[in-house]
Amino acid sequence: LLSENYYLERALGPFTEVRRGQAVDLLKRDLAVLVYPDAGPDSPAEEQVIQKWVEGGGLLLRFAGPRLAEQSDQLLPVRLRRGGRTLGGALSWERPAKLAPFAADSPFAGLAIPPDVTVARQVLAEPDLDLASKTWARLVDGTPLVTAEKRGEGWVVLVHTTANAEWSNLALSGLFVEMLRRVVAMSQGVTGVGEGALPPLETLDGFGRLQHAPPTARPISAKEVGS
Repeated sequence: LLSENYYLERALGPFTEVRRGQAVDLLKRDLAVLVYPDAGPDSPAEEQVIQKWVEGGGLLLRFAGPRLAEQSDQLLPVRLRRGGRTLGGALSWERPAKLAPFAADSPFAGLAIPPDVTVARQVLAEPDLDLASKTWARLVDGTPLVTAEKRGEGWVVLVHTTANAEWSNLALSGLFVEMLRRVVAMSQGVTGVGEGALPPLETLDGFGRLQHAPPTARPISAKEVGS
């Protein structure tokens, strides 16, 4: 239950196929999204393969952690400061920080943020001039929580906290599932939520009440919708 992969597989499983393996091996097949939880390419050769795949339309999703906080590579949307920010550290706050409302131009716009979701530690981005335009989600103090950069036809996305509950309780919330769904939907891959598919925005329950689509709701092919 401490593994990042456990949380990711539970969150992604209801609406997409999940496979584990080395990046080079996984990329030999059609792939929509490549996820790295607190890790990166094992070699410059692997980094080049991933970079080429992203530029061709792939979406690389990365999560922070102790290893990423101490070392970085070129497959990041923003420049990172050395070390993370943690309670009791030099860059800290008295209590865990909450998420700020998502901006209207964010892929997460419209998602409800549970009041009990907090972040106790994150990796910090350097305050470059284009940081604001690369920020999809931020904490109430303004520091980025999710950043992204367009690379060719694809995207590189970084969540500045862990994919498990070590640094934040985000992974324990339904918001985590909905955020991952929005990220996967941006890919041009083979998940069925890219071009030619219609992901559900709202659904009717058994009593005829309109509500936000649950995480288990699957997209429908545009070909199956009558004109």
